[in-house]
Amino acid sequence: MRDQIFFDIKPFPAILKGYEKKTIVSHPKITSKIFAASLLVGAWSLPYEMRAAEKNIATFENEKALESWKSVNDGVMGGISEGGFKLSEKETLVFSGKLSLENNGGFASVRMLPQELGLGETTGIVIEARGDGRTYWVDLRTKDQPSASSYRAYLDTKKGEWQTTRIAFDEFKLQAFGRELPSKAIDPKSVNSVGFTIADKKEGSFQLELKSVKADDKQADKKTAKKGNIVDVAKSAGSFKTLLAAASAAGLVDALSGDGPLTVLAPTDEAFAKLPAGVVEKLLLPENKDQLVAILKNHVISGKVSLAKALEVREAATLQGSKISFRFENGRVLVGKAALLTADINATNGTIHVIDAVLIPETKPTQPLDAPALIELAIERGVPLFNDGDIAGCKAVYEITIEALRSMKSVSKDSQKLLTDALTKAQSIKSSRDKCWIYREAIDSTWKSIDE
Repeated sequence: MRDQIFFDIKPFPAILKGYEKKTIVSHPKITSKIFAASLLVGAWSLPYEMRAAEKNIATFENEKALESWKSVNDGVMGGISEGGFKLSEKETLVFSGKLSLENNGGFASVRMLPQELGLGETTGIVIEARGDGRTYWVDLRTKDQPSASSYRAYLDTKKGEWQTTRIAFDEFKLQAFGRELPSKAIDPKSVNSVGFTIADKKEGSFQLELKSVKADDKQADKKTAKKGNIVDVAKSAGSFKTLLAAASAAGLVDALSGDGPLTVLAPTDEAFAKLPAGVVEKLLLPENKDQLVAILKNHVISGKVSLAKALEVREAATLQGSKISFRFENGRVLVGKAALLTADINATNGTIHVIDAVLIPETKPTQPLDAPALIELAIERGVPLFNDGDIAGCKAVYEITIEALRSMKSVSKDSQKLLTDALTKAQSIKSSRDKCWIYREAIDSTWKSIDE
């Protein structure tokens, strides 16, 4: 994860052990935030400890240090944005200008000329910068890479404040013209240029001041970081106690711990606390289980959906059946009516995007789907995924559906046993395709028994 936090959320103790929290507006994975234009990607903002394996990439003591940098703006595509850089009296590089969206433009950038950087023994980039509250891209280019593409990650800034941000190399995604491209992870040895781009679709002046760009090898953090499934990662974070309790009460813990992949929009404990007094306690009661399941499923998307992808398609269907929008608005990423706090937190069975509010389904929670409607919805969602080759996504939809059906009073004990046996049987099978058929057979049998 990135060493930077915004919005004063609690860092993952397993990953950030040994650091003190420092509130900085940046965004997540909130280390992750995303996309053409300032998307708040996740970053954990913490004081940065200098390490022995640190390597300088760029410092700005004099004009000579700027000879290896150049500006590239949207004029190359007909745009009229202005962007340039200069050396300040305080020995920093000041990247500034004015962004314009006219003539299909909308970006300005500064980058190093290609050169041997020797980053083979490092695992991430460390940037000391002061911004204007906007979100920038950090661009890495490699040898023999097409000029129109670069590996990118987001750098969020808080107006007027110096921040030290570390971005691991595995957070960088290959992109061209604002779209993520399929590719293997970046090879640090091949990196020969570092750059910065503003492309947040907001017209007006911008300024990013850079004090230094370095690389380091945070092996110690790798050893202490815990890897696990979505539930494991949420537990280690320490700020999702209410969400985990709700998942347990709804009988969804096993599904969230399964093979996946799933994408979870995870409200923090503070998000649940914003609900009216007594609502959470009421939802956790056994008689309100169906309602709780519907709400939690409204926070789960089948498949692993990165923030970049979500912002590209603009909305995603949840397992509850509603569609959640992803958009950049007023300097932040909004997920439905919630603000994104942290994006792209990886787990072995999917990814987590942290949000600051609970997403209540548009359909009234007091009127949850009954068993037949839930089955119809599962088939409606699962079949297209299966036919499109997203076998794992279909499996996740069916698995969550089975977990929900097992808790419904309208489902007979015989059918509940059948559903439980299907889950047990699937655990011993490696093929996701075979698991889909096992789950579908159990779901169809349950549907038939209800109709009878």
